[in-house]
Amino acid sequence: MSYAVEVRALWWRYEGRAEYALRGVDLRVERGEIVGIMGPSGAGKTTLCLALNGIIPQRIPGEFRGEVRVFGRSTLERDVSEVARDVGLVLEDPEVQFVMSTVEDEVVLGLEALDLPREEMEERLRWALELVDLPPSYLGKRPLELSGGEKQRVAIASIVAMRPRLLVLDEPTSDLDPRGKEEVLRALWRVREELGITIVVVEHESEFLAEFADRLVVLSGGRVVMEGAPEEVLSRADEVKRHGVRPPQVAELGYSLGMEPLPLTLSEFVERFSESFSEADVVPAEVERKPATRGPPVIECEGVSYAYPDGTRALRGVDLTVGRGEFLAVVGPNGSGKTTLAKVLCGLLRPSGGRVFVFGEEPWKAPRRVMCRRIGYVFQNPDHQLFCSTVYDELAFGLRWLGASEGEVRERVERLLDVLRLRGLEREHPFFLSKGERRRLALGSVLALEPEVLIVDEPTTGQDHGMCVEIMELLREYNRAGRTVVLISHSIPLIVDYVDRLVVMRSGRVVADGDPHDVLSMSDVVEEAHLTVPQVTLASRALRERGYSLDPSIVRVSEFLSRVRPQVRPTAVRQRALS
Repeated sequence: MSYAVEVRALWWRYEGRAEYALRGVDLRVERGEIVGIMGPSGAGKTTLCLALNGIIPQRIPGEFRGEVRVFGRSTLERDVSEVARDVGLVLEDPEVQFVMSTVEDEVVLGLEALDLPREEMEERLRWALELVDLPPSYLGKRPLELSGGEKQRVAIASIVAMRPRLLVLDEPTSDLDPRGKEEVLRALWRVREELGITIVVVEHESEFLAEFADRLVVLSGGRVVMEGAPEEVLSRADEVKRHGVRPPQVAELGYSLGMEPLPLTLSEFVERFSESFSEADVVPAEVERKPATRGPPVIECEGVSYAYPDGTRALRGVDLTVGRGEFLAVVGPNGSGKTTLAKVLCGLLRPSGGRVFVFGEEPWKAPRRVMCRRIGYVFQNPDHQLFCSTVYDELAFGLRWLGASEGEVRERVERLLDVLRLRGLEREHPFFLSKGERRRLALGSVLALEPEVLIVDEPTTGQDHGMCVEIMELLREYNRAGRTVVLISHSIPLIVDYVDRLVVMRSGRVVADGDPHDVLSMSDVVEEAHLTVPQVTLASRALRERGYSLDPSIVRVSEFLSRVRPQVRPTAVRQRALS
């Protein structure tokens, strides 16, 4: 068989690193196949992507052993510029790819290298932008001034427009809202069907790969540790969790309820549950809401608006009050104003209209040494706030600036190195870290200052499931110490286990604000704001339609399981299957 990709006994060690990033990787990808690559942060996923188009070892120094062949030819036979005609690579960080000043020029740049007629270039430009759902009005915009999700769409369009035979995508949708992620993955699936291209995609969301991928490969410690069809890999729940992969939420439910084999889709779970449990097995009880307990206000927004220099109105009359000790999440689609609001609250941007108060004072008027103790902001893109030459110095910078003793600096930095899994990287330059590691470093650099209010913009993007849970537990612990945490995130199934309040934004406005159970029950808000409703919620609603007394506002796995009578799980499925 002629393979699109053949990787044989591939070893790679970055120059200056003691450990190998890849350790004898063997991988074959058939032509026209969609292969999903999963695994924990630092497993070697990005390194493998860079090896598939020859950037490793041609452009990055290090030790290379083994062979990588793409469509029958070694990646060492041709220069990277030639390999790129066959292999399109969308990088984890879209800003690394951008070299032009407008979206149109960015997409057209690669087409010019193909020496295409002008008419075909224009046709491919329109086709690529439609594919990623960017309107023509974006052609003149500056790529670096777009939202994180919009940047990813431009990066994908610029590569897909070249119509490579092999498309390699390194977490291409990590900054997209859930609907955008699904739209782009469906679009890529259509491209595979229409053009017959082969796709290798690194992705942490198992629900999406279960639907779109033909095969999954799990990397851990630089090695391939699991491989097979999605249903084969994800059904081994304990094993994949050990390797930093979270199975679909319905698979976790099925595992807890003793279902064999595990369901991977919502419809499979509903059918299996209906076959195995009766209405009498379900406890009819409503979900308990936590009483709203807000301390005195630490953030107050009154009619806040903001317009960027190009005329884009990012905020349109935002009213918001945050009390001391709250743990809330701001959610909504890409471009809804979430990040702009965060920057206004921190004093990085001054509103065009309205008023903002942080601890009773306008943030841009307070001395910086006072403000950094009051409110800390972790950027969505960690590269916008990392500037020291080592990881240790980055974590220590703020403390030293505030005049902390070296003893205090050392104590806090040592603790953060362990908590954020950065131990061993103390002397590494931040820009040699993976994006997931840089995100954790950026979080740590702000946590070191222990601000009263912490605003974190997409802290779990690009992290494996285990690290996501650790970060959320860290934020919960920080909140339990009496501090206020404002989280910006698209990962609703994850964050609803932690936050007590959801603030939904759309088109620069707050369109809903309340308990997660209530907000996710507002069908119009969910639809308009592109919110992901947890699979456990959808399962509860589907089973309720079949006569089960399940509260349709359930949002947590624990809430669902607590309503299935203990005496009928987890052996109920096996016993009824035998009968």
